Amino acid sequence: MGGPGHPLRASFGFAWDGLVEGAARSRNLRIHLGLGALAGAFVALAPLSGAERAVLIGCAAVVIAAEAANSALEATVDLASPGRSERARIAKDSAAGAVLALAAGSVLALAAVAGPRLAELAARARALGGWPVLGAGAAAVAAGLLPTPGRRPLAADLALGAAGVAGVLVVGAWAEAQAGTALAALCLAVAAGGAARRRRGGAGHSS
Repeated sequence: MGGPGHPLRASFGFAWDGLVEGAARSRNLRIHLGLGALAGAFVALAPLSGAERAVLIGCAAVVIAAEAANSALEATVDLASPGRSERARIAKDSAAGAVLALAAGSVLALAAVAGPRLAELAARARALGGWPVLGAGAAAVAAGLLPTPGRRPLAADLALGAAGVAGVLVVGAWAEAQAGTALAALCLAVAAGGAARRRRGGAGHSS
């Protein structure tokens, strides 16, 4: 746990552990990690302005952060009120509603950026060919599935992780902006950390 007595490097470590734990425990965070990797690939490959890329990266980061905060609030409410409580339900539903609002706003931001430029985006996709699209899909699927609960052979996790890394590398090779590649790589790294936490038995139920 972080606190004022810990050095800055340790505080970053605690924050990273929080994301990793959330990936291992929260189904919704895993979904957002997969979508975040996909959004990162889109930002990397699409012909966008710097401002448009910044908006989409910011949206993805805010939604992931909000889902992590929602998981923290749910754990706090469960600790404070382990039994059924109307006020606990309201707190959880309100936090989930905040995440939903941010996710919906992010979808609208994507529509505002991509909608007027569909023809240009389609031409760019045709010019890129199939490999970057497959790479984006591999990164997104790996980020979403790696931390899922359940017992899987180590070889399956390694194959899924390798496919995700290969996907990020393909996206990076074709990228117009490496900031999007970095977003996809960060989502995959959190997912891989969640998979390692799951294999160590550190994750409990999945919400």
